[in-house]
Amino acid sequence: MIGHVQIPTNPASACEISDQVERVLRSGEFAGSELLRSLLSFLAKRAVEKPGEGAKEYEVAVEVLGKAPDFDPRLDSAVRVHTGRLRSKLAEYYMSDGAADHVVIEVPKGSYQLSCHYRNGHQQAAEGEQTQEVAPARAEARGRSWKWFLAGFGAAVLLSCLAAFLWLPVRPSTAPAGIAAFWRPFLEASDAPLVVFSNHRFTGTSATGLHRFRDGIDDTSDINDTYSGTGTVMAAYQLTRLFSLSGRSVILKRAELLTWDEAKDRNVIFIGSPEANTPLRELPPLQEFAFKSSNSEPRFGVGGVVNVHPRAGEEAIYFGSGKPYTSDYAVLALLPGLKPERRVLILAGTNTYGVQAAAEFVSREDQLADLLSRLGARGRKRVPDFEALLQVKVSGGVPVQARLFLLRPRSNPAAPAN
Repeated sequence: MIGHVQIPTNPASACEISDQVERVLRSGEFAGSELLRSLLSFLAKRAVEKPGEGAKEYEVAVEVLGKAPDFDPRLDSAVRVHTGRLRSKLAEYYMSDGAADHVVIEVPKGSYQLSCHYRNGHQQAAEGEQTQEVAPARAEARGRSWKWFLAGFGAAVLLSCLAAFLWLPVRPSTAPAGIAAFWRPFLEASDAPLVVFSNHRFTGTSATGLHRFRDGIDDTSDINDTYSGTGTVMAAYQLTRLFSLSGRSVILKRAELLTWDEAKDRNVIFIGSPEANTPLRELPPLQEFAFKSSNSEPRFGVGGVVNVHPRAGEEAIYFGSGKPYTSDYAVLALLPGLKPERRVLILAGTNTYGVQAAAEFVSREDQLADLLSRLGARGRKRVPDFEALLQVKVSGGVPVQARLFLLRPRSNPAAPAN
């Protein structure tokens, strides 16, 4: 992850925190995890009773996770893992049920402290109401016009939030050298890149039960393609934040809604599994890697990455661990776009964990610096086209480590060297 989440200076009130936490706990995202519900409730209670005072890792371990009094955080990462899961679930909630909520709940990375703040526009409305209470005469004179202005402003902000995570603060800054070099074609383009995220095709509903759509068996009119994996949501969050920190924006696009007419005129970033990303399957195939479906042999039920041209000591297929998930593999590829001046970035995993890990990999200065060094790309304006395989370690449902496992530069004589 790059940077850190800044604790907002416009926190919501204690009453609003309690109301928002109740709303989140009633959502479908938290319905199946009693542990995460308990963790969120514990942090919310701490935020209300002791504002500004975060919980200790030991407190969370003993009071929420039921760990023994001799718990040692140096030997047991359970608190960090489950707090990471909570961050993922909150991000998923604000992408779906909570997309229009006025109050946003976050757990800043590196802390065990709940942060609640208004979305852009709603603090102004709240402050306007307070001003009316303190100075009724002045508010009465100007209140009506400001009321309509703030209502329209708030509505506009809400629409923007639904489109592209705009609860994230835009803080233009100079990106570290490795990040700036890798992302140059995307950051320096005059238009925002398309971030095309995968969405699985199901039939049914969350209430009646969902199962994967089966071609030739299920009715196409019953397709429900509005679900994305948690790792895909976190990858979208990560990329949006990366661009936001550089003062740029992205255009989020569900895979099934992408048209090639809009893709050809922009830089495009594909995130997700090819099984759930139709346009990704329609691109010219990668030269060095391919994906083995979990519905095919060998090892039916487990996805894998096919090493198209294995070298000495390499495997022909690299498999994820399957359940329980402890490892995954992801493909990271930078390729020519549909027009010569455009680029395509692919962040694809055998499952949702690899997708999240790939997005975090390309957001870290140290890992990108190593990648650029191995590509011989330092000091060059254009990063050479390449395909790479990442090996991902998963713990407690969270990708905790990704390393560059295999690297295959692609020859591209037409590309300028500097």
